[in-house]
Amino acid sequence: MSHLFKFKRQEEAEYSATRESGLTAWLHKLHVGVAMKLGLMLVACIGVLLVGASFLLSNYLSTQLESNALEVLRSNTRIFHNNILTEYKRVTRDAERYSNVYINNYQNMSSVPLHSMDAEPLKALLNDKSINAHFTELTSVFASTFVREGDQFVRVSTSLQGKEGRIATSTVLSHDNPALAELARNKPFTGVVVLYGKQFISHYEPIADKYGQVVGAVAIGFDVKLALQPVIKELLAVHIGEGGYAYVLDAGFNPGHMVAHPTLANQNVENITDAHGYKRYADILARKNGTIYYETVSGYGAAPRKRVSVFEHIEGINWIIATTSYVDDVAKSSNLVRNSLLLFSVLLMPVILLLIAGTSRILISRRLNNVLKVSQSIAQGDLSVDVHVDHNDEIGDLLSANEKMRASLHALVGEVVSHAHHVHEAALNITEAVDGQASTSVETSSSVAEITSTMEELSASSTQIAEHSRAVVDIANVTLEDCNKGSDSMGELLTRMADIDSDNQQSMREIMMLGNKSKEISRVMVIINNVADQTKLIAFNAALEASSAGESGKRFSVVAAEIRRLADSVTESTFEIENKISEIQNSINRLVLNAEKGSNSIKAGTKACKVSADRLHDIVATAEQTSTAAMQISLSTQQQKTASNQVVMALREIVVASNYTSQSIKDILSISQDMTQLSKELNQATGSFKLTDNPDDPT
Repeated sequence: MSHLFKFKRQEEAEYSATRESGLTAWLHKLHVGVAMKLGLMLVACIGVLLVGASFLLSNYLSTQLESNALEVLRSNTRIFHNNILTEYKRVTRDAERYSNVYINNYQNMSSVPLHSMDAEPLKALLNDKSINAHFTELTSVFASTFVREGDQFVRVSTSLQGKEGRIATSTVLSHDNPALAELARNKPFTGVVVLYGKQFISHYEPIADKYGQVVGAVAIGFDVKLALQPVIKELLAVHIGEGGYAYVLDAGFNPGHMVAHPTLANQNVENITDAHGYKRYADILARKNGTIYYETVSGYGAAPRKRVSVFEHIEGINWIIATTSYVDDVAKSSNLVRNSLLLFSVLLMPVILLLIAGTSRILISRRLNNVLKVSQSIAQGDLSVDVHVDHNDEIGDLLSANEKMRASLHALVGEVVSHAHHVHEAALNITEAVDGQASTSVETSSSVAEITSTMEELSASSTQIAEHSRAVVDIANVTLEDCNKGSDSMGELLTRMADIDSDNQQSMREIMMLGNKSKEISRVMVIINNVADQTKLIAFNAALEASSAGESGKRFSVVAAEIRRLADSVTESTFEIENKISEIQNSINRLVLNAEKGSNSIKAGTKACKVSADRLHDIVATAEQTSTAAMQISLSTQQQKTASNQVVMALREIVVASNYTSQSIKDILSISQDMTQLSKELNQATGSFKLTDNPDDPT
């Protein structure tokens, strides 16, 4: 037995020597107390944890903040893009509306519809230059009239100025103008055209004769920069973070020309490079949609700073809208948190070390010295030492254990025999328990298999939920698209209301003209009454002359009487006509009052439509937020699906592990049987010990 104990202590010593490496070996070499070693280890662990947590938290915050900032840039770019596109569409609709008004001015000068006229009278009508001047004076809108000569369209009247500042009459529509081919096919054209070095949002409308042949055209245009100036000012007023801003880049008419920028407006920026020679604006022109990263230097001697730019292409006008910001703006918060945690850790470490060292010295070091003295006395054979248990803790338990060890050494060998017998019985019980545990392990394995099946069904349900959430995202996107269509319809309604208001004003002017005509008729009736009075006087004089003529003047007197009756009849008729004209004038006055009331109602309806349009824009913004939330829900369900799959895989691994456990229990059963055999042999071995001088003593 003593040989067996020595062998085990030798193995434990070798194992301990192997474990003494690294930080533990260094601590063992330090000639300081346990309290100080414990304090150093705890401070080192706490410091590592705090520093690691600081860096992990700052990296996580930096990643999240950068992602959020990039999403904000994308959202701002999308909003600016929609604002410019909406304004462009509004100006396009205005051009079409003004074109109809402009053509109506020509129609008012003709007694027959324009499409029913021959070519030559229609050309002569289009050559009237007074309409263009009057229209431009009233609307301040660029307008031109063309007359077709062969394959060319010649400007006969226009408010457009040429290169030298002169009115560009007698000029032809250039072949590179996209409207030329459409006008030749008797089709209108609406879009952006370039005229004398400027971009115009224009509408061209062909004018054909009664045979359908195009004999001319009219054009209405708005200067692009002037028409979109309000929305560009709003764009330049936006600031994103410390150095973020938005800008507009021309990608069609003058590629690389900066339309709007805080510092580079009206410059060609295609060849501008960053700190590493990267031509970012040239790349934006090539890609038109996307996100780029680049570095810039803010001043002489300053270090390069990384920026991010999100840009989108605007169809029709062929512009690129972009927003940009410094990348390190979003990392300031995470760096501040990390530096604060590091500073707090550095200041906290000495305090923790002092507290741990002082507390450990009082509660551990002094009491361990007492335990050491007691253990040394017992090791030297002095079993009479007084062991005093001072606290109910681990060290107190150690002192109590020393006391029990001292009291139990006398009966140790005698009890070995009894314990060997009990070990034998316990080994038998262990064998039976392990056998039962083996059957329980089999049942546990079956239960885990059932749980695995249930989790697989749950994973399938998670997959269905993820698919439905994707469907919700699609519905939210459709809702957003419908809201945008509703906004466009409301804009068209506003245009129609403006047309109604214009038509109502035209009707009022026509009614006023009708009133003026009725007054002129009244003046004519006064002239007719005067003529009738003169006629009656002449007839009276003729009757006097006829009566003085005697028998030969009787016939003439009859004619004079008839003329007098005719004059009386005319006087009565003019009196009735004057009454009717008075009634017509009263009706016209009532029509004017009603037209004014209708005009006020139309203006109120237009104002209500504008309010509805603003509210519909708010609904569009809310629909965009709904779409974003639906996308977040879809991402969460995808993560839940992944988590369910991971749980299923883990349960499958548990099933495999339970099978291994069952096999291990069988191995333990075999070992317990061997242990039973060894306990029998131990009983036989302890029977040879002599514990007292009396061989008959059973102890």
